[in-house]
Amino acid sequence: MKIHSVHIRNFRKLKNCHIDFGEKETVFIGANNSGKTSAISAIVWFLKNKEKFTLKEFTATNWALIDTLGDQWLAKDLVDEELLNPHKWDSIVPSMDIWIDVADGEQYRVNHLIPSLSKWDGKKIGVRGQYVPKDITKLYSDYKESKGKAIALQATEEWKEAFSPDLFPRNLCNFLGKGSNLRDYFDVKYYIIDPSIEPAEEDKVQSTPDNALDKNPLDELIRVDVILASRDFSDPEGQSDNEIDTLSRQFQKYYSSLNPEEEVLAPCDLGLVSGIAKANETYNTKLTKAFEIPVKELGNINYPGFLNPEIKICSKIQIEEAIKHDSAVQFAIQGMSEFALPEKYNGLGYRNLISIYLKLIDFREKWLKTLSEDKNIEPIHLVFVEEPEAHLHAQAQQVFVKKAFEALCNNKIIRDNSWLNTQLVLSTHSNHVVNELDLNCMRYFRRVLDAGDNIPVSNVINLSGTFGSGDETKQFVTRYIRLTHCDIFFADAVIFVEGPAEKILVPSFLTKFGLDSYYISIIEVNGRHAHSFSSLINKLGIPTLIVTDIDASETIEEDGKEKQKPKITAKGRGYKTGNPSIQYWLRGKELIDDLIALDGNGKTIDNVRIAFQIPVMIKWTKEKDEYTEICPYTFEDALIFSNLELFRQDGLKKMGTITTIANLLQKNHSAEDLQKSIFEKLERKGGFQKADFANSLLYKEDFCDIKAPVYIQEGLEWLKKCLDSNG
Repeated sequence: MKIHSVHIRNFRKLKNCHIDFGEKETVFIGANNSGKTSAISAIVWFLKNKEKFTLKEFTATNWALIDTLGDQWLAKDLVDEELLNPHKWDSIVPSMDIWIDVADGEQYRVNHLIPSLSKWDGKKIGVRGQYVPKDITKLYSDYKESKGKAIALQATEEWKEAFSPDLFPRNLCNFLGKGSNLRDYFDVKYYIIDPSIEPAEEDKVQSTPDNALDKNPLDELIRVDVILASRDFSDPEGQSDNEIDTLSRQFQKYYSSLNPEEEVLAPCDLGLVSGIAKANETYNTKLTKAFEIPVKELGNINYPGFLNPEIKICSKIQIEEAIKHDSAVQFAIQGMSEFALPEKYNGLGYRNLISIYLKLIDFREKWLKTLSEDKNIEPIHLVFVEEPEAHLHAQAQQVFVKKAFEALCNNKIIRDNSWLNTQLVLSTHSNHVVNELDLNCMRYFRRVLDAGDNIPVSNVINLSGTFGSGDETKQFVTRYIRLTHCDIFFADAVIFVEGPAEKILVPSFLTKFGLDSYYISIIEVNGRHAHSFSSLINKLGIPTLIVTDIDASETIEEDGKEKQKPKITAKGRGYKTGNPSIQYWLRGKELIDDLIALDGNGKTIDNVRIAFQIPVMIKWTKEKDEYTEICPYTFEDALIFSNLELFRQDGLKKMGTITTIANLLQKNHSAEDLQKSIFEKLERKGGFQKADFANSLLYKEDFCDIKAPVYIQEGLEWLKKCLDSNG
């Protein structure tokens, strides 16, 4: 039995989103404030902590709908039964559908859910949790009464003399938001939803049935444990043990869970009072045995590694505390076994890694303990870990994500009972965490604007089906992203560039266009391969600027075969683009003349903008008011023609490619001649070191004001407009 999916509606940013669960691991990724934490909160709250709802949990776009209902109540003097229909709230209140796959032979575990179903195939079961009015008639009458008193008070002279202040309640939201009103009038009800009538579209849900249940029917099926990002695991220096969550306290909790009734020492341990040395020796042996499992497993994470300290559990027994013992975590110094340091003397990251790992072990053992005590055990163990990367460097993050699921399942009971299933959900902003995981387990939280309300909400994209199956493009993109740029999943926008020169210099242009306040991922695709990312770009839906070369070419015949020969960009020659990215996104626009004629709209396809070289007017001689139209061929010559005076200044000696360009400017007597010379160097193998060119520009202080080529300027202006409009 496993969780198949959840569908969350009207909860914070999650107005209507479907989340598929992986069989083992599911990873929530996305930019900041995209709804990942909201998703975890919704699932946990509906399954575990339903009493914590506030009006702020309602999607903001629905507050106006609540007030509209309140206004409709006030407009009627008599009770309107239609307005008091509880189902009028179905599209407004937070709700969550959870679907569970039921394996063959496990149908008996959901017998209590089946009777309400018209028919059942024995494969999938669904439960809806919905935050609904307890008694709609009472809410109606109490609100009308409260509002009536306010209206009566507004008719008095005293109210006018007090400068007409707003009176409670201003509206129904104001009424529900005061004190405990929301919890007094609303509660979570549960419903059995029928898989046989479930809509095929993921963005639709079946109507809420009338068979409300007061008790959560999933309590016996799903156990939920959570490690939140807000965990406080700070340096204990200057604080008491009661003020912080130290490793020592966590080990104590683990020990207590194994021995809840053992409040005094065993008889064999009473000899502790006769000699403190012997007491410590005896008790240390006891602690070592008690913590053998978690300490051994902590060693399996292969961290801290070479020359880092090992965990050692030791007692701190005082004569006056012979019965009242307190175990403490210390760190043994390798090569000096007689010395050990308190936990505060080791790094926060190391302690945090151990802390999370120990909590996972503790979750597992507490879950399984119910089985050993002949109590009913939930067949599904759902564990959330929010931002495990906190305080951890890259290597430790990778260690954790490799070992986390293993830690939750590392028990013989789980291995021997296939009906016990663990599902781990991670929420992360870390490239290093994502790098260790398969694309199939990733769920991307995409920020969008709610139609008509201009309020940001979230959609969830299942990246498992991005490329289909067995596709070479999938292999290329996934490998490339894992090796280089997992940060695309956390970006506000992405810029694809062809080569090292663009990768080095484009970031310097962002500040000039007011884009430095956004998180923009710049990805070098080593040539003209941006089109290979098209499926992923479409899935993510973020603004995407593709900076590429127009790559003018002429078809020639050589040895009986047609071949594309690079040419200097020019109008009216019948040249075509040889760039596969341009050919992919601007289909039917292969002629150079057609491409040059396109305006901004013609270069934009949904969330993608193509930026390639366009003709520019060049003033070759400062003294002459004469201009020549040049059609650049690459980023490099476009940059040079956009900054001629910078390359003409004195003192550009021994600067590699910059010196080469400066010399070419002296030797050539027209813009056309210079373009030809640059073209020849670019096409000649080893004739133009592009990375050296870009790096040299960064070293030269005078080049801090270098201007972006016009086609890149236009692209960045489009990108800024997109990001600013999305808020």
